[in-house]
Amino acid sequence: MEKYEEEILKKIDEDVSSNADLIRTQVETENENLHQDQLSFFKEGLKKETDTYLEKELAEQRFFAATKTSTDKMNTKKKLLALRQSLSDELFNDVRSDLKKFTKSAEYETWLRDRLREVPLSRTGYFLAREEDMDLLKKLLAEIHCDLEVKKGYPEIGGFVYADVENSVEYSCTLGEKLKEAGEWFRNHAEFYITESGENV
Repeated sequence: MEKYEEEILKKIDEDVSSNADLIRTQVETENENLHQDQLSFFKEGLKKETDTYLEKELAEQRFFAATKTSTDKMNTKKKLLALRQSLSDELFNDVRSDLKKFTKSAEYETWLRDRLREVPLSRTGYFLAREEDMDLLKKLLAEIHCDLEVKKGYPEIGGFVYADVENSVEYSCTLGEKLKEAGEWFRNHAEFYITESGENV
């Protein structure tokens, strides 16, 4: 009887051990599966966060690059405009200097004489001229037997202005105006410009 009980106890012990191994294996498998699931979940979450971050970084970099390109183009255009203005100013300063020299030459007297022929003279008119041109203008008017008054005026560089208030006539022939007209023509017609893209002068 005692031997039989031992056999039963042994069988029960083996059965318990076998079931315990089975349960342990099942628990370990479930634990590993749970671990893998959690790991996959965290990896997927991390990947989404990383992708979102990288997408945001890429968008910021694109925005920065676009802004920098736009700023660079604007700065380049400003520099080209400044250079254009500087070259234009230099050119017209040289022309202004040449015109001032011209007013001291014999050709200036000829130029004034020719311009006087274009004036629609009347008895009620008068002339405005720089102080240094008044005597010359009086001399040229005497040549054509005209005794109209020559007043001190402020024509830029040289030339004269003829005015007849009574007949609402004004005839301006000054070198300053000629220079201004030449400058406007130059800006409008000379192939010295900047395109809308800001890339060419």
